[in-house]
Parts: sequence; structure tokens; C-alpha cells
Amino acid sequence: MQPGTTGHTVSVEDAAIIAEIFKCNTEKTLFWNGYKLDKKGKQLKNQYWLPQPINWVAHIKGTSKQGGCLNRKGKANCAVVDVDKKVEAKEFCRAAYKIDNKIIPFKSPSGRWHAWKFYHVDEDVKLVIKDIKKIEAAFTKLYGDDVDVDKTQPVKSGFTGINFPFCTEMQYPYSPQGNKLTFKQFVFKYRFQHIPIIAIAAGLVEPGRHKTLILIAAYLFKRNMMQHLDEVIAALDAFDDDEYIERIKVKKIHETYDVGHKAIQKRLAEIVRHEPVTDWDEEEKKHDNITELLNNTTNEKRNAEVIDFEADATTPDNTTPDAPIPSPELKLPAAQPDTTELEIFEHTGLEKITPRPWLIYGLLLERALTLVVGQPGVGKTMLLHMLAYALATGNLFFTKDVVVRGNVLGLFAEETSNESDIRWAACKQTMGKNDGRFKLYKRGLEHDLKLVQFTKESARATKQYQQLRNTIKSRDIKYIVLDPLINFQTGSYDENNNQNMDAYIKNYLIPLAVEMNGAVIAGHHTNKLSMVSTQDNELLVDNQNALMAARGASSLIGAARFVLALQPMTKKLWEQHFKEHITDGSNFIHYTGLIEAKSNYNLIAEDISWLRKDSIPVPTTDGLTESTGIYFTTDLNKVTKAKNKLKAAQNLNWCKAQLPVVQKLMAAAADDTITLNSVVLELLPMEPDFADQNVNENTIKTKIRRKLENGFSGKEETKDGYVRSGIECADGYNYWLHRDHGATGAAKVFIKRAIDFKRKNKK
Repeated sequence: MQPGTTGHTVSVEDAAIIAEIFKCNTEKTLFWNGYKLDKKGKQLKNQYWLPQPINWVAHIKGTSKQGGCLNRKGKANCAVVDVDKKVEAKEFCRAAYKIDNKIIPFKSPSGRWHAWKFYHVDEDVKLVIKDIKKIEAAFTKLYGDDVDVDKTQPVKSGFTGINFPFCTEMQYPYSPQGNKLTFKQFVFKYRFQHIPIIAIAAGLVEPGRHKTLILIAAYLFKRNMMQHLDEVIAALDAFDDDEYIERIKVKKIHETYDVGHKAIQKRLAEIVRHEPVTDWDEEEKKHDNITELLNNTTNEKRNAEVIDFEADATTPDNTTPDAPIPSPELKLPAAQPDTTELEIFEHTGLEKITPRPWLIYGLLLERALTLVVGQPGVGKTMLLHMLAYALATGNLFFTKDVVVRGNVLGLFAEETSNESDIRWAACKQTMGKNDGRFKLYKRGLEHDLKLVQFTKESARATKQYQQLRNTIKSRDIKYIVLDPLINFQTGSYDENNNQNMDAYIKNYLIPLAVEMNGAVIAGHHTNKLSMVSTQDNELLVDNQNALMAARGASSLIGAARFVLALQPMTKKLWEQHFKEHITDGSNFIHYTGLIEAKSNYNLIAEDISWLRKDSIPVPTTDGLTESTGIYFTTDLNKVTKAKNKLKAAQNLNWCKAQLPVVQKLMAAAADDTITLNSVVLELLPMEPDFADQNVNENTIKTKIRRKLENGFSGKEETKDGYVRSGIECADGYNYWLHRDHGATGAAKVFIKRAIDFKRKNKK
């Protein structure tokens, strides 16, 4: 990164990542509102606590500087030491790395230092305090009273706070070399902090990037982790030596190295200047010798030549031990070929076809995963409670019948059990009675649950996972609701990693559905990707956006058989399409769109189903009530359909009026095909706006193109049951829109024509 560039982000998605990394007490937040003068005229920070959770979006945008305490009811996933001394970045960062290579230094708001350490999982706060106090003592040895021991976090009491980074322009993260990191480089370093040779790549500058990259590539290769190589290259500071990258990726020059702890420790020490840097030309020369030796000499000679890159007998301090690498001399006996055949099954055409085991038609299937995705706060948890209630009681889920009822276990990691009781009581009032034949079980945020433990190399079931399997069997659970999906794993998990996501879903969650002979339904967050759009004032559902909006690795969407997406109504959509038709006093904040984004077994609905959120009072033990939200179906989609149908009819009539222009161009064509753009250019001068110099010509072209695409792509059912595409013309031809994405040249959209022989024969 060049000096002076920012390491900050204002992305809402990144705010969610920061919230996961810097978990803090949600009951109160420390606000910093500039400075104030005390009675003696001394300038002090104007800080105060408010009983509310931190607003990370406002914080990273710099509109509200916030902090908090890291003790979360006896748990903590990060810690920090406050060094209140102005120290040059390279000096401080190198010192911090020597103390603990997992420390990531940040500039404090005052331009001094906060040394953060991250644990990736929720640890007992006593253990975290013990660890961070050792780090505090090491800094105190270096900087004495400038280490503000009262600000070290977390603390047992939970009553002190620390200002969080990523707010002011000052608060950058730094690399061990003392260079500012971008947000992506910081996340990379955080993810790989337990593998120092990989983590060091974040923001790495010269000298020594080539040497480090080949060591990392060799390390990844030996551990079957080469899928991370591109991430490593991206994390380096503007590394653009394409020729060298090709030597690694194509020529595989790294595969001749055996990288052990000795070589790793030496390289890390060189990078942070704890040891003098070895000249890279010597290493290149050594590598060339290694390649030659591998081709011409014995293993014994090879071992003698590459000793600098092999594992030491002992593991140096400050390095995570790795699994031993097999000795190159070990030769396994040749495996005998297996001649047994794989069992396969013939389809004869005489099989009796059994119906699919639907649980709710189009939404839930036995032994499958259904996802409910949406932005935070859109109402996923509300919808999931309603679905759980319907599955247990047999009441309609909006307009859909429950085919198979069963016992339901709702695992709601962000709601208390009492909140589930309130929501299900509201469901009883609005959806229908509960006959008690099947049970609704629950587990809330007060009951921590982790099903899968991830390490950097593998994933395994936790003790609670086996306990859940036992519960499924003893309580005859048919359905499990997980909300949100991300909360039921622990360890070094990366939701953007397909390998992690695949293991989580396919190896642990879907097997639960198979074991229950039922379904797993999971709530999951989305990016802020709009699932609806407006074209020529016509409201369109973007099913592809709805499908791809789910946050994280694509393998999640691939593993789910069904995806339901929730889209909040926007003010713009409301005013353009619905406001004039709704007279009951409601507005856009009351409505959410339900979109069928994916079904592996049936056509998804093309229209959005608009749901209205209403507040339902639920009686409580004190004689009063608590309110909660419930969704109801609405007729808003009828408004959309009516307006879209009217717009389509207008476009069709307009296109029919332009047929003489199309016919003229078609007469000069050799194969009854013309480009859509040729028609657009011909019609352009005829548009009223063409003479208006204030209207951009491209805007007019886009308007004409959309009308043509809409009008010529319509379909009409004839009296004899056939469907005619495009527009029927008096000259005996049908004209229709044709897309050819494989066509050479710029033109991909055409208008074609063909004789309508059925009409011609009737004449």
C-alpha cells in the first residue's frame, strides 16, 4: 500500500465482518463525541456510555465514534493492550511481533497504539485475561508507564471500555513490517494468523517478497492447500511480477522445496528485521542447483543440499507446529490393482415412478436443506417461527399446505427462548390453533450451541452435535430450524471458503435431515443486492440476484434444494408502484417481498409475493402485553401484475406501429434477420425527444430498445392451443426477438421473421 492510502471500509458487508471479529458487550456502548474542557481548562475526551449495542455501520463510516467492553458475560474472542506512547510504526510493529506474532497493531484515535489479539473463538474470559496480561507485561518492559494498564481489555468487571478501530482516519491496522494494511489485507492476516508464514504475506513489501512467496507456495503444496495461493498473492503489497507467478503456477518451481520450521522462522525473522536478510540471488541460485540435483542425484545427496529448507528437530517458540512431512526416502509397496466393479443400475423405462416426498410443495422436501435468506432486520426470524408453527400444527404457511406434520426444534441463536414463546403465541392468534399433536421445541441465545469445530486443516463434529443427534432420535424430531446458519460453528471457519461451507453443510447439516427423514431450514444473511428492479416503469423480479444475494461461498446455494429470499420494500418502489393504490395508512416499511429464488424440482414463481408486517399483542404474566411482528399475505402482487400487463400492452401496440420500419430493413436483409440496433438507429430521429438537446441520445436509444425487446418478445396463445411468439403481421410473417450470445461481433440481439404457414393455409 502506498503511504497515505486508507485501510478503512464503508461497506455494510464489511461492517458485519468487523462485528464478528471485534465481538463486544451488546448491552452498552461507549460513545466518543470529540473533546471537552474540564474546570481547569484541560482538554478531555467527551466520552459516555449508552445502554445500546454498537452501530458498526455508523462507526466505520465515521459518523459515530464508538467503543465497548470485550467481556461478554464471561466470554471473549479478542483482547487489547493500550500503549499510550508515540512510537515509530516499524519499531512498534516489530516489537509487537516479537512479543506475540498474533498481535495486530492499530493506531489509536490519538495516534498512539492499540495492540489487538484475536482468538477466533469465544474463550473463557479468565483465560483471555491471563494471556493478555502477559502481553501487557512484555510491553511494560519496553515502554514502562506509557502502557495504560487500566485500559487493557477484557477485564473481569466488564465496566471499562476501549475505542474500536476503523473509525477515524488515524485508526489503521499495521503489518509486522510497520506498513499500513488495507481492510482486505487485515482480514487475510486475521484468517491465517495461526499459520505465521501465510499471515506474514499481508501487506508485505520488498525486500524478500519473491523468496517469501515461493516458501509459502511450497508450504501450501506440501499441505494440499494450493487453493489459497491466489489469496496470498492478492494480500502481498501490489505484487505484479506475472512472470514469477507463472513460474510457480505453471512451471511448479516451488514443488522442489521441503519447507520446515527452521526455514519459516528464519524468513519471518528476516522480514521483521530480527535477523539480517539473506540475499535472494543466493536463494535463486540454490533453487537452480536443487532442480538439477533432483534430476541427477540420489535422495541422500538431495537431503544434504536442501537441509536449509527442511524441518528442524525442534519447534521454535512462537510457531504453530505442523503435521510431520513424510521422509522422501520412504517408499511404499506398489498397490495391487482393484478389479472389482462399481455397482450401477439400469433404467429400463418400466420402473414404477413414486412421488417425491414433499413436506410443503415447492418449499420443503424430505432429506433436503431449505434456505431463507435476507438482509439483517428484514424479518427472517419472524418468518422462520411462522414456518415452524405451521409444520407442527398443520396450519397453512401463507397459501401453502403442510403435507407432513412433525415435531419441530427451533434453534434461534439470536433470540431468547421467551421471545420464541411470544412469537409462537402470536402465530396461534393469527395462523390457527395448536392441537398439541406435534411438539414445538426450542433453544435460545441463552443456551450456546456449536455443532461443528473448524481448524485450519479440518472440521469435526462437537460433543453437542452428537447430543443433538441423540435428541432427534429420542424426541422424534422431523424438522430443525437453524437461525442464523453462521452461529452453529466455531473455530477457524470462513464462510467465503467453499471447502469450509461444503464441509459444514454437506457433512454435518444435511445428514441431520437424512437422519430425521425430514428437513433442515436455515436462516442466512444476504448482501445488499436488490432482488427487484424497474424497467420502463414495470416491476420485475430478479430471481438471479435473489439467488446470488446469499452471503458467503457459492457452495451453500448449490447444496440447498430450495431458497426463499426476503426483499424489503424500498421507498422508491413504494412511491412508483403502490402508494396511490393503498389507502389503509400503511407505508413501505410495513411490507416485505417473498421471492422463490431456487427450487431443484419445480418451476419457481415469477412474481414476488408481498407480505405485510403487523404487530400482534401477546398477554404476559404481569397482566400486560408484549408486541411482536407477524406476516400476512397481501394483494400487492395483483397491483404489480395489473400494471405490468397494461405496460406490456402499450409496448406491443407501439411495436406494431413500427412494423413498416422493421419490414423495410428486413427487405434488405439476406436471411430474414436484422439487428435490434439497426431498428433502434432507424427509429431514433422519429422520437419527440430527439430534437431536445437537453436529452442524452443514449437515453433515447435505451428507451427505444426496451420497448422493442418487450413488444417483440411477447407470447400469444392461439385458438388451437399453439403459442405464437412475437408479433403477427398482415404480410403473412411473424416477427420476434432473438438472442444469440454465441454470435460473433458486437450484435447479440436480433429481430427475426418467418412465414406463418398455419395462417397462410387458412387463406
